[in-house]
Amino acid sequence: MCSVLGVSRSGYYRWKQRHLTPTRRHHRHVALLAFLLAEARRQHGIPGYRKLWLAAVNHGYVCGKHQVQRLLQGAGYRSCVSVRPGYRKPHLTLPVLPNLLNRQFTVAQANRVWVSDITQVRCHEGWLYIAVILDLATRKVVGTAQGPVNSAQLVVEALQHAWKTQQPDGTQLLFHSDQGSQYHSEQTLGWLSKRNVTISMSRRGNCWDNACAESFFALLKKEWTRRLGLLARKEMAAEVSFYINNYYHKVRQHTALGGLTPNAYAQHLKAA
Repeated sequence: MCSVLGVSRSGYYRWKQRHLTPTRRHHRHVALLAFLLAEARRQHGIPGYRKLWLAAVNHGYVCGKHQVQRLLQGAGYRSCVSVRPGYRKPHLTLPVLPNLLNRQFTVAQANRVWVSDITQVRCHEGWLYIAVILDLATRKVVGTAQGPVNSAQLVVEALQHAWKTQQPDGTQLLFHSDQGSQYHSEQTLGWLSKRNVTISMSRRGNCWDNACAESFFALLKKEWTRRLGLLARKEMAAEVSFYINNYYHKVRQHTALGGLTPNAYAQHLKAA
């Protein structure tokens, strides 16, 4: 391997030792991040990275402003007074695709139309971002992903989950979302295009074009997460998974499905 990569054996073992044994820099970053998150909790999640950087410097830490920003972003921390979660400047070089769904939310067959969206829930460490994919025929959450960072990778993970469980024919599938940068990214569009999926996007600033996904998140927060208060991110992620898999799919009756649960309606479609 060293011969193919053009590196010396001694260089390889030095690299391997550095990655097996945490460096002093790594320990400094861990200590600094622990201080930053503790200070953020003490101030009720109000300060942004600049004020937290000043607090760290005043406390005796030697660190840069952008270093603090990177550490906080990696931990998923976001000030409660910052720009609304999930906001990204649009990449004007990427195409905005038409609204092919056109609010036709009644679908007869499973794996013909998927809709997707991302929301966020505040936790002790910062935000937990949740990406879901709903099948409009059954209203089941066929794909989901959760994490501390709102990115296109979160959408791709949800798509991979849905693709593994549903195994659809991409040529017969319509995927609808809003124009968020996570869906408008080269990573997401490329993933869908490779599988010959038809892509549809809501009109700018029109949440009604993706009403089913928006409605699911409203139910999730109203019926489950709001009453839980602040939890650790892992605990909140477990609660969201429990709501989807054990309550929403198996117990909650859906008026759009004639009073059946999503699981029961999916079985009804298979039998038909």
